[in-house]
Amino acid sequence: MLNYFNANTVSELVCFIVALFCLIKDHNIAWKSMILFLFITCVIEFSGTYIGIRYGNNNWEYNIFLMCESGFTSLMFINLFSKYTDSKPMIIYGLTLFVVCYATEMAYHSFLYYDNLTYGFMSIQFVLYSLYYFYLLLKDDAVVKFKYSPDFWWICGTLFFYFGSTACNLFYHQLDNIQIYRGEQLIDFIFKLLNVILYGCWSYSFICRKWIRKTLKD
Repeated sequence: MLNYFNANTVSELVCFIVALFCLIKDHNIAWKSMILFLFITCVIEFSGTYIGIRYGNNNWEYNIFLMCESGFTSLMFINLFSKYTDSKPMIIYGLTLFVVCYATEMAYHSFLYYDNLTYGFMSIQFVLYSLYYFYLLLKDDAVVKFKYSPDFWWICGTLFFYFGSTACNLFYHQLDNIQIYRGEQLIDFIFKLLNVILYGCWSYSFICRKWIRKTLKD
């Protein structure tokens, strides 16, 4: 039973519960869609753990999840960019390249092998989108209170996670050979930490979103 509850699954489950509580009455489709995305994430993680233990290979499940991850995250970027610019052409072009990369990698290996190149391509996309958001934020004259900005914290979590994931994948073999505690690999610890940072920032962004919505009503 303990195999199902670790830093990754617990942080995802907590984030889903926070999203459900904070965003269920949100009228913005992109923000509200995070509830569905996090629900799918939790289902994939828990079922993936079971399938990995029972059958030894759960890569096909995470290959399917890649499509959801790319789609939902891109939707959020379109929503966040909309305050500053029309990003739909850029995001649609990025999604098209993602699909091409996904289909090409699938053509070269079995569905039972994880699409590492596609994930790496998607991670770089999201890092660039996040940096572009900060560029637009710096150019804007409006005063933003970062402490209470849901957009800022959502982007921060996304940037930390995908930048860290990209760096880890580039040096995977070096990091995989480093043990830090009772046989646990350094690479595993870093990925767990990145997950906690991502879902911690997202959870706080959902709380800020609910607080702002409540404040505007009052």
